[in-house]
Amino acid sequence: MSISAADRVLYEIETRIVSGQLPPGVQLDEDKLSQIFSVSRTPVREALLQLAALGFVRMVPRSGIYVVQLSANELADIFEALAHAEGLCARLVVQRIDDVQLKALRALHKEGKRAVTQKNQADYSNYNKAFHEYFYASCGNAYLISQILHARKRTGPYRMRHFDFTERMANSWFEHDRLLLAVIDRNEQAAQQLACEHILIGGKDFCDLAMASPEYLQFDPDTSPAWNRGLVDMPRLFAPPSTLH
Repeated sequence: MSISAADRVLYEIETRIVSGQLPPGVQLDEDKLSQIFSVSRTPVREALLQLAALGFVRMVPRSGIYVVQLSANELADIFEALAHAEGLCARLVVQRIDDVQLKALRALHKEGKRAVTQKNQADYSNYNKAFHEYFYASCGNAYLISQILHARKRTGPYRMRHFDFTERMANSWFEHDRLLLAVIDRNEQAAQQLACEHILIGGKDFCDLAMASPEYLQFDPDTSPAWNRGLVDMPRLFAPPSTLH
């Protein structure tokens, strides 16, 4: 199935927002995006409208288009909803995960321990993403997974910054460890509670820090289009098509 130009641009921009390469608060320029992705302004505009509907960017009349910067209260609301969604997911995982999936999850979990031992933030971030996504895939509910992944994308840049703290990184792994043991024991109630608490604890720690130090949520105080210089050098996630309109 062919992918439209707007979908390609949407994927490119969303991926960079979630990873923090286009940080919260930065201003986006339609003309520059058109040049970078070798498309006309129409698919760029369509992509930005979809990203606005998904909550990733905001369009301010007579001002510009900006990557959404969440407040501490907004983050707390998302973390709360995410926590209970992940709790339900964990209960379903206990019911539906098979032995092959469980073996793969345990092997992946060992990789996380290595990252913690080596205090490697990048490796832990990769492990954390992979662990959660594989865990979700084992629940067997595509709609629930889509809602969880969207919430995690919205909080992505903030959660990655949270792992700047080595202590939280280690605590996160141990919370995964307890959750995995509950799944192995086929204990639905414990798994649901532990999954919910895992998100609530991390979210509360982050939001408490943001409340005490609001500047912690400021990724780039200069919201000028200076990001363009760095974006030009970023790898294209899609190979440039012959013609995009």
